[in-house]
Amino acid sequence: MFNTIRGLAVIAVLFLFASGDLFSQTPGEMRLSYWYSGTLHEEEEQWFSIRPNENGLVVVETSGDTDTYLEAYDAYRTLLAENDDGGEDLNARLSFLVEAGKTYLFKLRGFDENDSGTYQIRASFGTIRELRLGTWVNGTLREDEDQWFSIQPSGTGHIIVETAGNSDTYLEAHDPSGSMITDDDDSGEGYNAWLEIFVEAGKTYRIRLSHYENGDAPYQIRASFEPLPPDLDRNTERSRAVPIRLGEPNLVYLRSSSESRWYRYDIARAGTLFVVQTRGNLDTILALYDAQGNLIEEDDDSGEGENALISERIGAGTVYIEVKEYEGQTGHCTLHAEIR
Repeated sequence: MFNTIRGLAVIAVLFLFASGDLFSQTPGEMRLSYWYSGTLHEEEEQWFSIRPNENGLVVVETSGDTDTYLEAYDAYRTLLAENDDGGEDLNARLSFLVEAGKTYLFKLRGFDENDSGTYQIRASFGTIRELRLGTWVNGTLREDEDQWFSIQPSGTGHIIVETAGNSDTYLEAHDPSGSMITDDDDSGEGYNAWLEIFVEAGKTYRIRLSHYENGDAPYQIRASFEPLPPDLDRNTERSRAVPIRLGEPNLVYLRSSSESRWYRYDIARAGTLFVVQTRGNLDTILALYDAQGNLIEEDDDSGEGENALISERIGAGTVYIEVKEYEGQTGHCTLHAEIR
């Protein structure tokens, strides 16, 4: 049914056609990374699978005059990517991260149920560009195109990835296993994307960049690194709270969903108005406690954006401030306190 056109050999490709149940036929293993020719009929779906022998980025694309549509799944049928016209003209083209030895599936159909015709299809390893820390990179995204970047930090800390320009960009961050950590659409200036992830030294993290423009979209992208302070672990419990500096930004790092940071301040006079708040892009929760550990007040979003703010008149003595994240976020913010 298929004729092959010789191409670059990069991964093992298995084919099967979904005329019934997806696994009702035994797939035949094809040679590495060739163009294959076939015919799509109206309302037909054709399924393929790949089992790469190394980690990396796989690109699946079609060629020809048929308006094609592609979807990529892992072995558990979790949708990884989908695309309509990311290739030339009406052809589909998508990319997704893979791990060596694992099976991935992709489905080919016409964009409309009445679309039919001949096509060519290929799966191959794609290019992941290195994103050097602290350096702006210029580029252009075609309509429906994804571009991938890799970051390998030399230390443990936080990476901030951001775009600049007039295009409406979207970012995803993926951990070394290929699982998505977080994503963002418009947290940067205008319609630019901005995200932050906790990273470990020597591990490779990958960033997917796409856009919501009609036509080509010029962009700038940059990654910056902020190392963890050497004494980071000392204030993770109330008994290890550190003094908060009034009128100054106190840097707060949160590395996991269960982590809290503790600070304390000694109030000299009863009835003092104590104001404490977070600032930054992290969605934070603040809690204020008395010297015995009794909760005085708690707040989520009373500050700017998703920042927390507490303003309370309290008695003399030591107060404790707990900073924690909302719904599993990680990152950093600054903590500010003042007496009024």
